[in-house]
Amino acid sequence: MQKGYFSIKELKANVAKGKKFWVPVALTILGLILAYVVSYLPKMLFPNLNDGMIGLKRDNWIKLILFAISTIVFPSLAEELFYRKALINFQSKTILFVSTIIGLFLFALEHSLSWYGILMAMIWGIPFSISYIKTKNIYIPMMAHFIVDLLGNGSSVIITAIYFLNK
Repeated sequence: MQKGYFSIKELKANVAKGKKFWVPVALTILGLILAYVVSYLPKMLFPNLNDGMIGLKRDNWIKLILFAISTIVFPSLAEELFYRKALINFQSKTILFVSTIIGLFLFALEHSLSWYGILMAMIWGIPFSISYIKTKNIYIPMMAHFIVDLLGNGSSVIITAIYFLNK
């Protein structure tokens, strides 16, 4: 079914598949939750450990809207299409392994510039990569990524918007 890189029509068709689509999405989200827990264990043991990640300012409405777009909408599309769909190569098991590691490393470099942060982000990318490799359907990790970003960053957007409205 996946001819090109992204199609709204294909996304809708996948969503309409019901359990065949949503069960792998849910499993990917569960894998990501586990990955978050594992990646944050060293931070709990060593609170001063630098993860090399930055927070985007959202101190006015324009910055808040840009934050929402750049942390909720774009990552699930851009990151999954590039780090999974474009980079992961199914030509052979060796190429699959190497291309997956390269994709995970580049994904991590986008998220952090410290060794610990790079390791954290590589761990976060593993569930998305496994999901794509197992299903060969980019829409499954893409939807899981969108849902996780919507819940995580969306809650921050809502809290900040409420704060702005009550100023």
